[in-house]
Amino acid sequence: MAFPPMRDYFNREGVLSTRFPGFEFRSQQLEMAEAVESALSGSGHLLVEAGTGTGKSLAYLVPAIQWAVANEKRVVISTYTKTLQEQILNHDIPILQEQLGLQFRYALCLGNENYLSLRRMKRAGQAGLFNNVDEEEQLTNIFGWARQTKTGFKSDLPFEPSAAVWEEVGRQKDLCLGKNCETYDSCFYFKERRRWFGAHLLIVNHHLFFANVANNGAVLPRFDAVIFDEAQNLEEAATSFLGLEMSNSGLIYFLDRFYNPRTKRGSLTRIRDELTLEIKQQVARVRVAVEGFFTNVLDQYGRSDRTLRFYQPPAINNSIYIPLQNLYEAVKSLASRLDNEEEYLEMHAAAVRFFEVNNSLSALLNQNMKEYVYWLEVVNKKRFVRATLRGVPIHIDGELREQVFGKTDRIVMTSATLTTNRTFDYVKERLGCDPGDERILDSPFDYASQALLYLPKDLPDPGGDTDKYVQAIAARCMELIHATGGKTFVLFTSYDTLNRVHRILDPQLQKYQLLKQGELSPTRMIQRFKETPSVIFGTSSFWQGVDIPGDALSSVIITKLPFDVPTEPLVEARIEDLKKRSINPFRHYQIPRAIIQLRQGFGRLIRKATDRGVVSILDARMSSRGYGKQFLASLPPCRTTGQVEDVARFLAQSPALKSDPVDLSENI
Repeated sequence: MAFPPMRDYFNREGVLSTRFPGFEFRSQQLEMAEAVESALSGSGHLLVEAGTGTGKSLAYLVPAIQWAVANEKRVVISTYTKTLQEQILNHDIPILQEQLGLQFRYALCLGNENYLSLRRMKRAGQAGLFNNVDEEEQLTNIFGWARQTKTGFKSDLPFEPSAAVWEEVGRQKDLCLGKNCETYDSCFYFKERRRWFGAHLLIVNHHLFFANVANNGAVLPRFDAVIFDEAQNLEEAATSFLGLEMSNSGLIYFLDRFYNPRTKRGSLTRIRDELTLEIKQQVARVRVAVEGFFTNVLDQYGRSDRTLRFYQPPAINNSIYIPLQNLYEAVKSLASRLDNEEEYLEMHAAAVRFFEVNNSLSALLNQNMKEYVYWLEVVNKKRFVRATLRGVPIHIDGELREQVFGKTDRIVMTSATLTTNRTFDYVKERLGCDPGDERILDSPFDYASQALLYLPKDLPDPGGDTDKYVQAIAARCMELIHATGGKTFVLFTSYDTLNRVHRILDPQLQKYQLLKQGELSPTRMIQRFKETPSVIFGTSSFWQGVDIPGDALSSVIITKLPFDVPTEPLVEARIEDLKKRSINPFRHYQIPRAIIQLRQGFGRLIRKATDRGVVSILDARMSSRGYGKQFLASLPPCRTTGQVEDVARFLAQSPALKSDPVDLSENI
């Protein structure tokens, strides 16, 4: 099948310009589309940084679709955030199908737990599992929704179900009866999965992609190419997926779903009492062991909020192992004696989970995985102290090189923020990739007229007196918020500083709606922000993946350069490893990582060619430290000022002006 070249789509008089009013030719978009086309047709790996406004999703979707359809191939499109995934599914793909007439098949791929199980829902309705009225109401509403939904996606529910409710009705791989299930023909998961195998494009997130890697390709259909968007998060996604964690609250919840001695509920109660009496007693013994184990941990290491790295296996007696092993063997034996297939599957799955939990806890305590870093995290919630043991790989470049880059011929990695100092050296080293083609495509936006960068020199160093620093930051934020009339993101690197600044400003900014991360879901915060001139106080999740074009957002305040805390266990372990290899960790790891994060935060502001606004970086190190020049050089070329008065003046300008009559750069 013959398709037109990329220029016929993306040129000034190409197909896109004739089908879409307001389409603007962007040479960067055309260059990216041609580079992606070349990588797919020539079996190559491509790294491409495409600045905000390039239109990168269309620039990879069009060549990916053409190549997949022409060659009957399958391409995976992997994103990090749900926001981008929804843009591709709800905006980009419908445009390409309806307006351009491109005939192709696509499917959204989600993990098992995201699908409603009709059989388990029916069984949950018969079991009387919930004492809580709200949870019973949720279950009733899910029954009504199940008659209307076409996908069975959890995310399509008009409300957020509790974890306890969804665990009873959601699909679980190890509880699936497959073709023996009475609901197999109408099963949402298998209907979707059949679509996967017939699709040219598979839309996934990074987590599911790495689940497929870890399961030797058993999760997704075989594919011929992969395009990673938001590729700056690949290392974090892979590290998280390959890690282990075990907490007191997680283990108790896990046991309660099997059998809760207090409520007399759980999956075990579906089995005849005469077969389960001893097992119920064993569950109680494991629960006592779990509580005793974590009490010992907290007695030994403290109950206040803290993160404590274990440089060697901790001197903690694993009092859980034997009772949990006994429970595993008893449940496994019970499963083998059950004739009912559903009951067998449920008990067999529980036994497997007990076995896996025991192995994971032992691995964390014995530090079985080499090249991992291990630590304890304590969070004191007053009424409950959560203790979590964690272990994650220090580096994942070798794993990615072997399992991803070495096994897939055609790979595209793209983002608006992949380079530092105009090179891909940092991301290539971290990911273990060696692409044959690299492209840096600058944003088509006119930052000189659209953006102002405010860089004060009179604020205290964040590494000095904390109280003085917080007071100064709060005072400057208040000035800037008044200057912009709200419409501001205030981005922090720690919850503690966020909460302290918010406490100071909340009573003083009554005329604005202040939205603090943690009080509402991020989705609800964004919705309210768009409805009313507001101020969002946010941490990591608001530095990236948030898209608010137009007048709703006029100001982004970055309170501190986003360096990782060097004493955090994973960061500390990576620094140690680099030092062992005689590599300067500050220059080659900490600065590049912070630069990419800063560029992400800066990128929240200008999302369209008509947007205007101010980015303020309230960190004295931008001017007092030599590395501040590297951060400044990484940002788009825009005018700078050190005077708050210039912020209001800039925003009062006519958007039609292409240059400011006042040279603000003299004020820094």
